[in-house]
Amino acid sequence: MPKARSKKFKKRSFHGNRHRNSVPKNNVFTASATKLNTLESSDGLEYDFQELKGNRIIDIQTLLGVFSILSCPKCFATGLKLTEDSKEGLCSNFAIVCKCGFMAGFTSTPKENKKCSLNTLLVFGLRLMGRGFSAGMKLLCTLNLPYVC
Repeated sequence: MPKARSKKFKKRSFHGNRHRNSVPKNNVFTASATKLNTLESSDGLEYDFQELKGNRIIDIQTLLGVFSILSCPKCFATGLKLTEDSKEGLCSNFAIVCKCGFMAGFTSTPKENKKCSLNTLLVFGLRLMGRGFSAGMKLLCTLNLPYVC
């Protein structure tokens, strides 16, 4: 049987919450000041293009509409046309053409060792899921994307 305690301990005094991150009082902003700072920073004039990475699915008609609004760097006329030169699976080679003769080409996906990285990633993803070529074809047909050959 335990021994009865004869000594009564004093109640501990509070010394603050050591687990809370304290903020110095000189850095406290008012609500209106923080709103003004966010409005000034979100004026839309500065864009960080480092955020845009990876692959996106975009409708070609939307892309054609955007390119028709842009102006040619040679003659400054609007009405640039987007044409597809060739396809390699999911990767397409596009060209921007103007009436003045200006032409600029680009690919929809970056190439690594003369192979489109998006095609390689599709095959890799299908293998990870344990699916084959027919499952990839069904997926691409459902998403209305060009076939991988």
